Amino acid sequence: MRDRRAAVVGTLLPRVPGAWLRALAWASMLANALLVLTGGLVRLTGSGLGCPTWPRCTDASWTNTPEMGIHGYIEFGNRLLTFVLAAVAVLTFLAAVRLRDRHRDLFTITLVMGLGIPVQAVLGGITVRTGLNPWVVGIHFMVSSVLIALGAILVNRSRRASLAAVAHSERPGQVGAARGTVRALGALLAVSAFLVVYLGTLVTGTGPHSGDSGEVARHTFDAYLVTRAHVVPVYLLVIGTVVALGLAVRTPWPRPVRVLLGVLLGLLLVQGAVGYYQYFTGLPVVAVAVHLVGAAALSAVTAMTVEKMYAVSAAPVTGRTAVSDGFEGVAGSDEDGSVGPAQQPAGRGAGEHHPRQ
Repeated sequence: MRDRRAAVVGTLLPRVPGAWLRALAWASMLANALLVLTGGLVRLTGSGLGCPTWPRCTDASWTNTPEMGIHGYIEFGNRLLTFVLAAVAVLTFLAAVRLRDRHRDLFTITLVMGLGIPVQAVLGGITVRTGLNPWVVGIHFMVSSVLIALGAILVNRSRRASLAAVAHSERPGQVGAARGTVRALGALLAVSAFLVVYLGTLVTGTGPHSGDSGEVARHTFDAYLVTRAHVVPVYLLVIGTVVALGLAVRTPWPRPVRVLLGVLLGLLLVQGAVGYYQYFTGLPVVAVAVHLVGAAALSAVTAMTVEKMYAVSAAPVTGRTAVSDGFEGVAGSDEDGSVGPAQQPAGRGAGEHHPRQ
């Protein structure tokens, strides 16, 4: 019994990054993306006020009632997802809490993501209390986008901290004199993507899908002008991605960066096609839903891409930690390829063979 308890504690509270942390990093990112999808379904089905108050569903009930119909089930189901996100966030934080000395970045990301869940719950409540005010809805969505981006960064760093092959392929100092160019393009991609998502919330807040069939406040922007404004950072993001991918193939940059830049470009082309389709066809619900999921994917893929660009363009580690790309050997690797104690980088700790952004 004691051995079993120790095994459970060792899994939930690992001292070395491994498969459990990597799985939870993926779960954290995908769970927050799922919240974007369910929140979009709430809005697109006119269920935003299916539960007309918060934190209760009605003044007399914590849950929806049959009299509230399908809208009550949809909105209350979306609220229940918060508990799933909270459970995933707690498990992810526990998986990093014992790593805080040697992997401060992993610990910090899991802490911020965990704190983001109650913030999102409160923002959801304010959204309901303000009658689906489009400014609040926009903030609610932007917080989700930030949490998805953090989850994507956590995926990258948990893999790099626990898999020797990944740490080698994404080691610092691989782009030489192109370091400034790589980082400048990475910054351009990050800023452009943020503006794309934010201006997208203004377009949505101006459009017809308010989230409820009754009278709901909308932005008073000119729909044509705000859509044109939304397209400007999209063009910048596409141009920046094409230039980065061209340089990555020509130079070449490390394969992980090239692959993600290709994925990002493909995603942008699909998103652009869906965006133009929904604009010229009167914003059909299915197209809007697909575009919404694409926005969540854009947050994740852009964050992964930029994080890897900064990782491989960091100043190379010198001295003893430079031997074998910062690892003392492979004898300590787990069966799944995880980095064991014998593989921890000498001197500064496993999480520090690349700079923290």
